[in-house]
Amino acid sequence: MPGGNSDKGLGAEKNQVYLSLENANQYIDWQHGAIPGENFIHKGSLSSLLIRPGAIYGLNNKLNVYVSTTIGIRTMGWFGDNHSIHHRDENTSSEFNNAIGGLLGDSKIIFRYLYKNTGSGDGYRIIFGNGLTIPSKNMLTINPFKKTDNEYLPHRHFSMTNGTYNFISDVQLFYKRSSNPVFFGGIFILEKPLKENKYMFIPGTKIDLVLSAAYKRFDKLDGSIDLSVGMQYLSQSFWENEPSPNSKAVMITPSISYLFNVKGGALSIGLQVPFFIDGSFSGNEGNIDQDVKVLQMVLSYRSNPFSIKK
Repeated sequence: MPGGNSDKGLGAEKNQVYLSLENANQYIDWQHGAIPGENFIHKGSLSSLLIRPGAIYGLNNKLNVYVSTTIGIRTMGWFGDNHSIHHRDENTSSEFNNAIGGLLGDSKIIFRYLYKNTGSGDGYRIIFGNGLTIPSKNMLTINPFKKTDNEYLPHRHFSMTNGTYNFISDVQLFYKRSSNPVFFGGIFILEKPLKENKYMFIPGTKIDLVLSAAYKRFDKLDGSIDLSVGMQYLSQSFWENEPSPNSKAVMITPSISYLFNVKGGALSIGLQVPFFIDGSFSGNEGNIDQDVKVLQMVLSYRSNPFSIKK
């Protein structure tokens, strides 16, 4: 499970199934100075608890289909006694002036071609995939940066989905061997929205590159330590054809995780520390200087393969 990705690094044979479950926990601590109309320091947090069940199925020995969905909640914590129209204690399960509340996020379906797949043996695993992101209805409905009579109205900046259908393309290249590092390689992912959503928002194109190497611990636990670094580029987002502030960014995410076998599969526990090379946290008002710290913990489970006989 390179970089905590439970659906990566393997392929299923015909009628074979892998089940997966990821729990991603992210905590963002942010702060920025006074803004027009609110002459005080703004401080808060944004925490996300997301669960992603998924499954890989072998249509044949060369073609797999992967399906997943996201369920969870994002919660804003507002630090301080000052009233702000931009921030407050709230979460994505509730409705707001410009947001539809709910627990369901995006779902995905990806078809993958196994160019090379050595199964549990040594050798290359080269996999090409294309698919679609399917949004839920739990999105922002009004541009949070839009003014009415030259004033901001109370609004929310975050949601469970961007509300767009996105094209996904991924490439996986890994090599497995019996000496350390026992498993190494990389993942490239492109996710591009097909068009704006019904509320005139279109997110930027997202490009991810993850490089990973796993070092086996030859002990009773039969575990391994995975070291990875992820690089993510986000292009400009737009509300009503106007650039969305703080939406363009470049991030680097080093991570370390421990993978070990459990009954019926394998479990990975990982810690990730993303930081911005360019851009910043998009959940605030306008292009402003801000101090942002991010920490993520990812728990990933993947079952042993089992067959569905036809």
